[in-house]
Amino acid sequence: MKGQVRTLEKCPVCDGKFQGEPLHCPKCFTEPKRFFVDIYWPSQGRIKLYSDQDSYPLDSYERAFRLLNSIRHEIDQGKFDPREYVKVELKSLQFDNYVEAWLEKRDREANKGRLSREYQRSVRSYCRNYLIPFFRKRSIRDLREGHIEDFVDQLPEKLSTKTIFNILGILRKLFYDAHRRRDILRIPYIPKVELDAPRTKWITEEEQQLVLAEIRNPIMKVFYLFLMRQGCRPGEARALRWEEVDLANGVVVIQAAMDQDVYRPRTKERDVRPLPLHPEVHAALKTLPRCLSGFVFSINGEPIKKYRVWRTWNRAATRAGLDVNCYQGTRHSLASQAINSGCPKEVIGKFLGHKDPRSTERYAHLLTETLKGVWDRQKTVRRLSVGGSGVKTTY
Repeated sequence: MKGQVRTLEKCPVCDGKFQGEPLHCPKCFTEPKRFFVDIYWPSQGRIKLYSDQDSYPLDSYERAFRLLNSIRHEIDQGKFDPREYVKVELKSLQFDNYVEAWLEKRDREANKGRLSREYQRSVRSYCRNYLIPFFRKRSIRDLREGHIEDFVDQLPEKLSTKTIFNILGILRKLFYDAHRRRDILRIPYIPKVELDAPRTKWITEEEQQLVLAEIRNPIMKVFYLFLMRQGCRPGEARALRWEEVDLANGVVVIQAAMDQDVYRPRTKERDVRPLPLHPEVHAALKTLPRCLSGFVFSINGEPIKKYRVWRTWNRAATRAGLDVNCYQGTRHSLASQAINSGCPKEVIGKFLGHKDPRSTERYAHLLTETLKGVWDRQKTVRRLSVGGSGVKTTY
């Protein structure tokens, strides 16, 4: 017989040897998970093949036996060349090389506006800081559930649950894309991470005024007022153009956004939201100068840069004695204030541009002011009169 299918594994139950065809434990009837083809060739001696010619690992007896039969046929035909079968780890399938190629493809998608540049930046950071250092030289085809479990176990304890959730989500997407391209045959199971309900920080209108009072630049002051009253995302306000503002009818149309500092003619949700202009915003917009770029909020003729939005807000909030970021102090605060005033969640969701009702649901637990209505009801209880039939209560 020319060659044989073997395994290096032992039975995980009884530690016995696998025997027979197909290989199995005669006591426990378990089967190995990895195989190799063992053949002897006069010019090279004993040869062990752990993958087929396409570099797929021999992860089943059937796959290994098909490879052995193919080799036997070539030997009979006088065409067998062991150099074509000896396992060579394909460089492109090494995890670090594969991920870098995957990231480059995603970068091209981001440059075409099909992916968020901001999200892609975080994906690249997670890959280079956590995924690549751990899996580096392994073939992406060899990764199994145990490797994923070991990876999760060694992640730094300082990482938040949300960060671990994001990292595993990126790994899941990587495997999904590799499987879609048929670079791997199966997607290994990736453990799910349960996220706690997000804690939504917000401030009152009075506290918002304290922040605005600390902002010196008049354009930035109107910019933050716009965010506070219109509830749009900072990137959407930065991308706002004058042709999207109808001062005569008091309407603004949100339909574009900045991706980092690149203008994109669409929002995160790819929606178009006509919104009524708040009276304060309406009056403030009339004070802004016009520039040739056509952007409503511009400094030195260019749209406001992202770093300036966050830096100016953080400094103003600190001087006002508040620990809240720009997103929390504007968009989140508008939604929280609205729900506490009794505004229906459906209306809030439509105003903010939420496609998924669950995005609005995060504000439902903030009904603190509305819930105070429990204490506002005055009731009196009349005592039972001697011989009365029951308690009479009036509200």
